[in-house]
Amino acid sequence: MGIIVYCSLYGRQICTSPDAFLFLFHPQYSTIMSVFSPSEPNASTSGASPKGERIPSNLRQSACERLVSGPNRAQAARNLIGSAAAHGIDLDLLWGVIDRSQPDHPRIRQACLAVLGEGATAMLFHSSPESSRWLGPKSAQRDEISAALRACLKGLKSASAYARLAQCLIEPKHTWAPEVFLGAGMIFVGELAYMRQRITPAPRAHIPEPDWPEGISVRPIRSLNADDPHSDRAALIQALELSYIDTLDCPELCGMRSMDDVVDSHIATGVFNPRYWLLIELNAQPVGCCLLTHCPSNSSIELVYLGIGAPARGLGLGRTVLGYGTERMRHLEAQEVTCAVDTRNAPAMRIYESLGYARFDSRLGFVASLGS
Repeated sequence: MGIIVYCSLYGRQICTSPDAFLFLFHPQYSTIMSVFSPSEPNASTSGASPKGERIPSNLRQSACERLVSGPNRAQAARNLIGSAAAHGIDLDLLWGVIDRSQPDHPRIRQACLAVLGEGATAMLFHSSPESSRWLGPKSAQRDEISAALRACLKGLKSASAYARLAQCLIEPKHTWAPEVFLGAGMIFVGELAYMRQRITPAPRAHIPEPDWPEGISVRPIRSLNADDPHSDRAALIQALELSYIDTLDCPELCGMRSMDDVVDSHIATGVFNPRYWLLIELNAQPVGCCLLTHCPSNSSIELVYLGIGAPARGLGLGRTVLGYGTERMRHLEAQEVTCAVDTRNAPAMRIYESLGYARFDSRLGFVASLGS
């Protein structure tokens, strides 16, 4: 079946195989594209410093073969190319390192593909070092991957309409990757622990509100359309900004995108329904939010974001609001609630664990600003 690559950016799951290149929806798992292939003979590296460049259209097949896995990578690459447009993937956004030692037969040594989505963010997928006489030492391959990433970031920066933030999320077992990402100019934003709580669906019923602390009220978002006179978009942005102050959850990301971009990327996760986005207010002023979304294709609910500003911290709201929000969604077809949390955020980890969440995976996050 080849590999399954999870991409947290906008909830896409990419499954590549010799027989199909499928895009499914999944809430949060993330990793790089990894390749493992048999050795190839009669090739060597040039010894020169690698240079990344845009991949011309006539070399897309070769580039895509470096981005897929399976017993028939050529067919998997053709499936990728044939399916890309239908799934919003622009194959013009391919960069890499090209071997031109045979002018009539250039080949792609390493490749990097940027996949764009809502919220002005680009997820970067790239090839990995592999055992191959043609590709040579893995240390040299790492330098080439870094060069491909640098070229990709430079290309994305030159056209600000593409995105304002690039990200990669990798499995911790890829110990070679951090040096490559940092060498390409990206910054480390933390290890994300993926956690889940098993739930049992229940019939739709009225869920009574908890007894909130004095001055606290919790209500669903009414609308996020800026033109709607009842829009809560400004209130949500105010709550988000307040929750970012002294945050322990990937603080390096603060200020790297506009708040409208952040909201749009949250909306794009799963099937957005404002009824399940809860705004927390203190004396009628926004101080936090709990954003949950239904992901029916995976029979799950995703906690997109939970954050509380300093004026309302220490009241036990995180645990209570999340529990309340989850109960309001138990009538949906969902078997679990999932979330991703920075492992440095010990208070949040304790909240999730107290509610029965268990860690099942993790990723290392790297980002780069694409602004001026």
